[in-house]
Amino acid sequence: MKSCEVPDATIHRLPLYLEKLKLLQGIGVEDVSSRQLAESLDIKASQLRHDFHYFGGFSRPGRPYRVNKLVPALEQIIGIAIPVPTAIIGAGHLGQALANYQNLEIQGFPVRGVFDTNPKLIGLEMRGQPVRDMDELEKVIKDEKIKIAILTVPAAQAQAVADRLVKAGILGIFNFAPTDLKVPAGVALRNERLAVGIMSLSFKVKCILESQEGNIAEV
Repeated sequence: MKSCEVPDATIHRLPLYLEKLKLLQGIGVEDVSSRQLAESLDIKASQLRHDFHYFGGFSRPGRPYRVNKLVPALEQIIGIAIPVPTAIIGAGHLGQALANYQNLEIQGFPVRGVFDTNPKLIGLEMRGQPVRDMDELEKVIKDEKIKIAILTVPAAQAQAVADRLVKAGILGIFNFAPTDLKVPAGVALRNERLAVGIMSLSFKVKCILESQEGNIAEV
């Protein structure tokens, strides 16, 4: 099977496997079984083996995985064996936090452009990158070979900015604007709705509190 035909659920688990394997690598672990790796992520070993089967399995049946071989293999599959230059559009509070998030670069996504329309922000440096005017967007994307953009602009501006990014050659957009974007075929999009996420968490918290109150009432 081609890697682009892998189910989304498997794709979402690959970074979790890689993150855990890097932790094991950091403490000197050389071999790990499918059961050990799966249990550390609270999933079934059969699910992990099924996910890895899409890419050849990585080991013979009954043999453990070699951590130092599996880490670069997963990096290659995910597409971060070579760093992926990334841009941040919107240098407000969230954009600044992401620009200063060291793990972006550690995980293979060095920020090579930060952009905003606010004159008070333009020229400020964030992890060695100056905030640039949006007028420079297309040139920097081309010069730095940027293919991924993180969008943290207001909802009203998001679609227009996304359209501009696509025309400039961006192939993947990580959207933090509180609106769902539309992109053409051939462009990957992830809408990250923070408000929706925290409201979903609030629902679960409410259910826990109601359960606790019910247990107290029964006593």
